[in-house]
Amino acid sequence: MTDIKLTTWNIEHFARVLAGNTPQDQNRRQAIASEITQIDPDILCIIEGPGDLTLLQDFVNDSSGLNGNYQIPVINGTNNIIDSNPQDVRDALSDLYQMQGNATTGNQWIWFLVKNDLVQSVSNVFLQDPQIWDQFVGSRSWPVHYWGDMSTRNHRHWRHPQVLVIELNIFRVEFIGIHLKSKINRSRPFDANGNLLQTYVEKAIKARIKLATEAENVRKYINARFRQEATPRIFVLGDANDGPGKRFFEQRFLFFDLLSSLQGDVFFARRFLNHCLFDYEDRLRWSTDFRDPVNPDERLQLIDHILFTQSIVSDNQFPRVESGAGFVEHTIHETINAALSGGDTSDHHPVSVTIRWDAQ
Repeated sequence: MTDIKLTTWNIEHFARVLAGNTPQDQNRRQAIASEITQIDPDILCIIEGPGDLTLLQDFVNDSSGLNGNYQIPVINGTNNIIDSNPQDVRDALSDLYQMQGNATTGNQWIWFLVKNDLVQSVSNVFLQDPQIWDQFVGSRSWPVHYWGDMSTRNHRHWRHPQVLVIELNIFRVEFIGIHLKSKINRSRPFDANGNLLQTYVEKAIKARIKLATEAENVRKYINARFRQEATPRIFVLGDANDGPGKRFFEQRFLFFDLLSSLQGDVFFARRFLNHCLFDYEDRLRWSTDFRDPVNPDERLQLIDHILFTQSIVSDNQFPRVESGAGFVEHTIHETINAALSGGDTSDHHPVSVTIRWDAQ
């Protein structure tokens, strides 16, 4: 195998679709299966997947789904928990995967699908226990201060990053799946005179501060890996939720760019993360169409990313991402949805990159 395709896709409320029995749910499931099949990724990072792993397993194995062409790497101990026949699989697995929330608020999990051919061609494929992450960064939670407030509040990932590890005989590759805190603000933004409300701003800033600390925590894990190896091969992919309101809140109140926190300091070039869409056409570099009440003109947002360490772009190194290898799956996504009535497969367009996997 010389090239593989890596894709990240936030499949909007996928758990609801997999658990639903209406004709609309069935049509959407089939359309999602068709979209994945046409994209044909070797590794797919699913964002907003179900907490009930058995629902995803049925979708992957069913002939009307992905027809058994993929495997779902899991954390050691997962199958023992499922085999014990818990009444609520999501709740039973939540501690192991460090996913917070209940059936309503905690059903947006991160899963990887890996094509059978790729699994069979490598030494090992597994999902890393989040406790290893916590050990590397020093703690499961961290202190947060709002707007210079000296009082301390603790925060931790609502959806803990999941790390897919692929081991070959000569190297190890890590794929960090992320779904950082949402910036969606359901408070009323304006008063009767059209003035921005203080309560809306305060809630928006609090969410962004939490979001920024989550991004910093991901960077902390990456830095820890660089203390262990000279050139770890790391991909970071998923939904960073860094889009809506960016030019208003970040520039007026926070003065930072979230993606920069993830990418790192360019002065430490080996640790800097490159973006797969760096050289992609500007007007096509978006993954969601979202109308933000504060910035209604900024509809097209790029919040789904694939980033990778410097070693991934080095000559004669494998795996390697070459120039022009990244793209957004606009054509497949919009073609599938043009024929789908009663809602789209997702409000996110998938993002992909082609990887030179080995020298053969």
